[in-house]
Amino acid sequence: MVGIVAGAVVLAGFIGLGLLLTSRVDNAVPVIVLAIAGAYAAWLVGVIVFGAIRGGSDGHEARER
Repeated sequence: MVGIVAGAVVLAGFIGLGLLLTSRVDNAVPVIVLAIAGAYAAWLVGVIVFGAIRGGSDGHEARER
């Protein structure tokens, strides 16, 4: 659940930046490009957060070396 929320926040941030940039350049391309980049970044952040919360495959957190 936390991974989904983190991903949604990242996606909303990228789309918000695209909308802000669109108001400056008067073109829809930044919204499209940043929405696609935001979707990838949201997936990546969600996977990282999910993996960090879930821990290792044996149910224990990974040991630092």
